[in-house]
Amino acid sequence: MSVEDARILALESGPIRGHTLKVLVLEGAPEALPVDELRADMSRRLTAERRWRQRLVPASGTPSGLAWQDDPEFDIARHVQTRQASARPVDDQELRRIVADMMGTPLDRARPLWTLDVIPRLADGRSALVWKVHHCLADGMTTMRVGSQVLWMDEVPQARVIPLNRSAPPGSRAQVAAGMRLLRLAGYRGLLLREFRRVRDLSPLAGAVGSDRAVAFARCDLDELRALGKAVGPQVTVNDVLLSVVAGALRTWLRNRRLPITPMKVQVPVSMHPQLASADKNGNQDSFLFVSLPLSEPDPVARVRGVAKATRLRKNRHDARAIYALRQSLVHAPAPMRRALQHIVQGPHEYSLNVSNVPGPAGPISVAGRRVEALYSLAEVAPHHGLRVAAISLEGSLFVGLCADPQLVPDIDELAVGIEASVDDLHQRLGR
Repeated sequence: MSVEDARILALESGPIRGHTLKVLVLEGAPEALPVDELRADMSRRLTAERRWRQRLVPASGTPSGLAWQDDPEFDIARHVQTRQASARPVDDQELRRIVADMMGTPLDRARPLWTLDVIPRLADGRSALVWKVHHCLADGMTTMRVGSQVLWMDEVPQARVIPLNRSAPPGSRAQVAAGMRLLRLAGYRGLLLREFRRVRDLSPLAGAVGSDRAVAFARCDLDELRALGKAVGPQVTVNDVLLSVVAGALRTWLRNRRLPITPMKVQVPVSMHPQLASADKNGNQDSFLFVSLPLSEPDPVARVRGVAKATRLRKNRHDARAIYALRQSLVHAPAPMRRALQHIVQGPHEYSLNVSNVPGPAGPISVAGRRVEALYSLAEVAPHHGLRVAAISLEGSLFVGLCADPQLVPDIDELAVGIEASVDDLHQRLGR
């Protein structure tokens, strides 16, 4: 196991979990979902993904002290199980309760770090799959790649998504050296002072995180978001619009509770997966940007412009690559130094909220012959951070999952509704 993946594993402590969830909603069918057939199909396809049949074991001779080892007792039936509290169909509220409960339940570290729970019947006749994957096993881009290999089928050929162009894999010596040269030009000091500037006042989302979780979902039309962005400016991206509508939802949520409405610093993950197909397919290759959301701005168009300007500036400065190189340079630093830096970077005085966006399948996909009508992603909150927002695209829609500590962020459904309402506000403001 790499030092970076071990760092992610170590983040799981107390009530904080280290996994993510993908919730797939399948079209309805008269017959029950064939779980045995799904197990058999996944077992066959998993032969090409050896890591997903391996468990973690101590390994004193490795930099991380851990290694992946084939699980001699691997049984697909332990990982793909039917989950339904009763014979009655599951309505939306019960589905969210089940998903929230799964979000708060840790994976068994004695086995490969993933499970797939099947919910055979929803109230509207559809079914659902809840795929739990530990973040130390795979980041968002890796999970999407593995999903296409072992879980779903692409109904039409998919073009491979390249999240960030580069000439060498980020984990290679060439990439790290290039990042180090960039850092020497800009200076570590400049980067640290500019981007790792601590927030003086904690946001209303901050606090001691408990063991309970609440989840909510929102859905947006991807083409509409893209068109709205282009109507604001030619360089505005879908992710700029996403951050802006999240800002709009937070503004409304805070205003309804008569809480202070001030700019909120968010962490935006950036995939550093290489363009080369021969690169390592497993593990985490992520960096991030810090962006201040202009919550105090009442005009939704101005919010989009403000976010787009901030993200464009950080992209032009190659901040994500510089931060990645900085983290790589600390791989062999003493463990206490790495832990201290991690404590600073992940603290509530550094940022208030994490908002991620992973490109999913562009075309239709199916599981066990049933079309996937919705695909949501959920990520765990960080210590002292009450809310996490994760988005993923599928076939022309952007699906947004919200995970929160319900004591710190009550009425999370209001935030989900607020995201969709913020899209409508932007639409009306632009007259489209």
